[in-house]
Order: sequence, then C-alpha cells, then structure tokens
Amino acid sequence: MVIYYNLPYGTYDLDALVILGNEADFRALYKHFKEKGSKIKDVYIYIDDMPVQFFPTYISPLFNSAVREAHRVKIEGVPSKVVKVEYLIALLLNAFRPKDKIRIAELLEKADKKLLDEILGRFDDEKGILHKRFKEVLASS
Repeated sequence: MVIYYNLPYGTYDLDALVILGNEADFRALYKHFKEKGSKIKDVYIYIDDMPVQFFPTYISPLFNSAVREAHRVKIEGVPSKVVKVEYLIALLLNAFRPKDKIRIAELLEKADKKLLDEILGRFDDEKGILHKRFKEVLASS
C-alpha cells in the first residue's frame, strides 16, 4: 500500500486486507490456496513468487473500515482497492514498527489532516494509543 502512494520502498512481501467474517473463513482462505498448490510458509501464502500476508478485516474495526472506504483502482487491468492514505497512516500507527514511523512521516504530506484526525478519533482505544503514537511521530519529524 505504501508503494501506491509513490514512496520508494523495496518490500519483501505484499500485505492485503481481506473481508472475511470469522476465523473459519480465514482458515478456508489458507485451505483454498493450499489445495491450489500454493506454497504456504509461516503467515505467508505465496502467489507466484510473492509472499502475501492476509489481514482479515474481522480482527479490527479499523481494518474493516479501511477496506470498505478504500479507493477503487485498476492495477495492471485488475480491479482492486487501495486504502486511503489516512487509513494507511492509522494502520501504520497500529503496527508502529520503526520503519512504520518513517513511512508515516512521509505520508503525512499526502494526507487530509481533518480526515486523519477523524479516523484516529473513531478507532483509537480508551488509552489513546494511536494519538500518543501519532504525537511521537510528529515530535520526531
């Protein structure tokens, strides 16, 4: 998703949010790819030679909303969805690895700050973790 917004990053894998209702559906996804002969290693399903990590939307209201409100695009003629940059920032704040902090700082210039604030307000927990992490990124950039 970060690459879609023209940030120059190499990546080992592809992260994909998928609309699934429950854990049984998630297991069925892996079963489907295994039956089709796809290599599965750890959390990755290999599609051709690309490791893909699927994140089911049922695990988080943020994930679910990010997919439902995503931009519809075509990538090499294939209809797809790409999450809005503001949701991508919220997802990166959720993961909050060192590389995510760098990406967040770079994505901020492409973001609608009002929409980002609304998303963080809607999906932050009672401890305000997303807002705290966001302030940390702002302070370091």
